[in-house]
Amino acid sequence: MTTATIRRDSSYRQYRKRVPADVLSRVKGRSYLLTLPAFGAAPESVVEVKIRPTISFSLRVRDPAAAKMRTGAVSAELERIFEAIRTGPIDLNRQQMVALSGKVYDLIVRQFEKDPGEPEDWEAWKGFTWAAIEGRVTNPPSISWRNFMTERHSALGHFGVDSGPELLDTIARSPPGDNTASLELRFGLLTSMVLGREGLEITEKSRLELLRWIGDAALDAGVAMKKASQGDYTPDPKAARFPPFQSSTLPESVSLTDLFDRWKAENKPAASTITTWRGIIGDFRKHLKYDDAARITDHDIVAWKDTRVAAGRSAKTINDSDLACLRAIFRFGVINKIITRNPTEGIKVRVKKEAGKGRLPYTNDEVARLLACAEMETLPYLRYVPLLLATTGSRVQDIVQLWSENVTEEDGVPVLRITPAPDGASLKTVGSERVIPMHPAVLASGFVEFARSMKGPLFYGGRPRRNVRKDGEGRHPSKGTSNRVSKWVRELPGFQDKRKDPNHAMRHWLKSAAAKAGVLDSVANYIQGHTDSSVAGHYRHFDDMKSLAAELAKIPIPTVKT
Repeated sequence: MTTATIRRDSSYRQYRKRVPADVLSRVKGRSYLLTLPAFGAAPESVVEVKIRPTISFSLRVRDPAAAKMRTGAVSAELERIFEAIRTGPIDLNRQQMVALSGKVYDLIVRQFEKDPGEPEDWEAWKGFTWAAIEGRVTNPPSISWRNFMTERHSALGHFGVDSGPELLDTIARSPPGDNTASLELRFGLLTSMVLGREGLEITEKSRLELLRWIGDAALDAGVAMKKASQGDYTPDPKAARFPPFQSSTLPESVSLTDLFDRWKAENKPAASTITTWRGIIGDFRKHLKYDDAARITDHDIVAWKDTRVAAGRSAKTINDSDLACLRAIFRFGVINKIITRNPTEGIKVRVKKEAGKGRLPYTNDEVARLLACAEMETLPYLRYVPLLLATTGSRVQDIVQLWSENVTEEDGVPVLRITPAPDGASLKTVGSERVIPMHPAVLASGFVEFARSMKGPLFYGGRPRRNVRKDGEGRHPSKGTSNRVSKWVRELPGFQDKRKDPNHAMRHWLKSAAAKAGVLDSVANYIQGHTDSSVAGHYRHFDDMKSLAAELAKIPIPTVKT
């Protein structure tokens, strides 16, 4: 059970999670560092947790949305740690150890390069690090994620001096010894942190060797930060020595493109989704400047997300399109054991709802004027698509891809069969596929007679067109029809309100009109192709066309008053 609660003595949200008994029996009392992702004004932070029957700590945010995001991210990280504990310890090779030590180097530099303090701070810090590596001090202070540089006072207590050449001379006079304990004391928490992020549980032999490599990396980072404290930000050539981490259970490398193609082959998404998502993947690769899915970290995702925000992309688009794409691809990779973790977990743009910016439905007057204009058109897609949208509340793509055989009868009732088109056009959801009766206004418009006179697609050509590529990509021709309808609506007098989508505002209107007419929400949802996710919804079926037609006929279609 995982919850985000509020304690009586704190306004911050609290995280609570019971630790599974099998995990508790193996590592009770061991400490781990968990990352709390940045959210809005709350910066990224790290929390130390000790494995107990119930883990609890502050999420360091008050906002419920931020708490929910951090709860999800921390839960995912803990599950990786628990799974590694259950799997049992593994041995690391040399390359993996150096790669993991590089993550510690990056952590230290990223934490302090903007404000590195004074050179004397780093002299004390480096002194303790060197002394721990060589076993010259038995109880060095642990490198903390809270602050790495407040060690001058400790150095004074340990060695009698706090900085400068005298400190190094004093440490050098202490004989080297067994560094097993000092390495763990100095670097143990950071080691557990990088192992937890990668979901690794390693043998004692590998851990001791990894501690040595992390000590060397921490010493290099201290040297680089001392230079930065003196105003020298020359790139550190030693930073290039760290390879990307690669799990021994994974292939040498898997590209984002390959991962996407494997996801596509298994999930068989719509052609439009493939085209859109391939563009998102391309933009992300361009930002990364490499194409190795296993190397990508949560920091890479955040950095790319920030570039999308800076480019003016809306929060909804970033969350529902950009991040949704990467999240699905990486989740597929984790489930299929192609990569070890999903770096997108818990990352999103905060959506702040502002007055005056939400979507609006058409008014009755706008619907009447729009349909009156459509009635005067001769092009079938302009004459009939707006009317079908108004009387079904469908997504525009459901309508523009109709074929003549989709207009038929069932139980003597004229109906529309909303199905995937024979030439490759798909529907958005499973609930989009349905059979719905035609409204009396449609029957009176001549649409049925028009459909019977056609063969193949009704609104994007007089014969079947198959210009979707064999690989499933490419824009379906019906998409061009929906764009032309939108353009036509926008050019009508009085239809320039950007809060009213040219086609989708009709979908919003019908939902309200159905409620006013006394049509049950479940019936309106079915007609519009809205998926009912409730338990009852899975048992509800609409197969009585006469009753459904009677319900639909209750909804009055506005007309222009003369």
